[in-house]
Amino acid sequence: MSKRGTRLVYLCVLLATSLCLPGVASGTIWNVSNVSQLNSAVVGAGMNDEIVIASGTYNLNMYLNLNDVGLTIRGATGNRDDVILVGGGMNTQGINEGLMVNVDNITIRDLTLKSFYYNAIHIRGENDADNALISNVRTWNIGERHVKGSGGGGPGAVSDNVIIENLYMLQTEARLDTNPSGADYIGGIDCMGVRNWTIRDCVAEGIVGATDGGNAAIFLWQGVQDVTIERNRIIGCTKGITVGLGSPNSGVFTYPYHAEDVLIRNNTVLRGPWGTGNNIGLELSCTKDVEVYNNTLYSPNSYFRLFSTQDSGGASATTNLQVINNIIRGGVFDIATGDWSAAALAAMGNIVDPSLLTVTPDWFVDPANGDFHLTELALAALNSAVALGAVPEDMDGGPRPVGAFPDMGADEYGSPAGDANYDGLVDGLDYTIWSNNFNLPGNWGEANFNGDAFVDGLDYVIWSNNYGFGYPVSPSSGAVPEPGCLLLLLVAGPLALRRKVRA
Repeated sequence: MSKRGTRLVYLCVLLATSLCLPGVASGTIWNVSNVSQLNSAVVGAGMNDEIVIASGTYNLNMYLNLNDVGLTIRGATGNRDDVILVGGGMNTQGINEGLMVNVDNITIRDLTLKSFYYNAIHIRGENDADNALISNVRTWNIGERHVKGSGGGGPGAVSDNVIIENLYMLQTEARLDTNPSGADYIGGIDCMGVRNWTIRDCVAEGIVGATDGGNAAIFLWQGVQDVTIERNRIIGCTKGITVGLGSPNSGVFTYPYHAEDVLIRNNTVLRGPWGTGNNIGLELSCTKDVEVYNNTLYSPNSYFRLFSTQDSGGASATTNLQVINNIIRGGVFDIATGDWSAAALAAMGNIVDPSLLTVTPDWFVDPANGDFHLTELALAALNSAVALGAVPEDMDGGPRPVGAFPDMGADEYGSPAGDANYDGLVDGLDYTIWSNNFNLPGNWGEANFNGDAFVDGLDYVIWSNNYGFGYPVSPSSGAVPEPGCLLLLLVAGPLALRRKVRA
């Protein structure tokens, strides 16, 4: 390698390494390894401090009130599975709440919150708590809300500029009918009074109440403005995504609407098996200027209300609702003042299949488990959408085509290029598939990425050029590369693998 090439690789590695290091706080760093130290750090921390929690399980004995502006609390390893903060129990009163976000600029990342009777994370809009970041967190068996946003949405009770990303909300324990709030008072991200929020790359799985009811995995209501909800996967929850609910409150800042200027794109929802009228994939109430683009809503059985709209008429009537490029396998239910019948949605440019005869399970890789990557059998969805400037990417972050027709639904078939096993990542597993099928005919799943006759060297080049790209479909791995680490993979990964293959 030339000196110039050596210097370039060195600079890339140096940059990647520096970006992978934990952020240096301008305040004090509190390294904790037991509950007593954790409590002391939360109570004693000051502005811009950082609390770094060593690997382990921490059975909490007090609420963790985050009262210092700029505070970061995170797991030490970067893997959310390594640090578990445990409350009093999903169905048992005790330590009922986990992390309380009471002030501005709080960061919570790289850890798990498990078994809280009320809420795992509580953002206090009544305190005007702004600029929170929740990233790479797992919330597990939470009795009421995985993320609660309180405040009501009045002029002085709004949380601004919040990002919730890569949050895995999981329920594996049955909720008992013992909570005084009600048998089905349960949900995922449930917030009101929100402005300029982004909720992205999150997974919600199995969130359901004691009698098969509950609120949505993503539920924003009563004062919602300038929000993006994108690339989230919802699997078998009581509801998928709800924006607005019932009649608007005259005290909220968005009145007479519940929500305005909301973008909902590239999400997938697998409806659960229940037969009640409350288990909805996407529900919109009293909205203005809402865009619903390239989502996949899937019911495994015939259900009349997978997509639902409602309003209170008059000034709160649904206004400028744009619903385009979605796959809706289930019924459309309309009690809004506008016309949102199945026929109307189809005319807007969506695949609507209330009879379940068109959108069949073989359109997708594994619909029973919430994997809605398209297969080559989804002929009616492939190259059938209209190009939208608001949707340049798909649910994996892969590009939608420019100057051509993209695909319907959340997935762009063949993106990310090189992902043969549809797990959302271009990695060594895809190389193995390519190697096993080399010089054989095949489809995408056999690593024929360019769609010609055979799996060959051209497909290897596509895989190599995209090595390290994508978002994992499975939420089991909690480690998320920092941007510098991803850069290192993109620069060094293909080079190293090429040398190995050629040797």
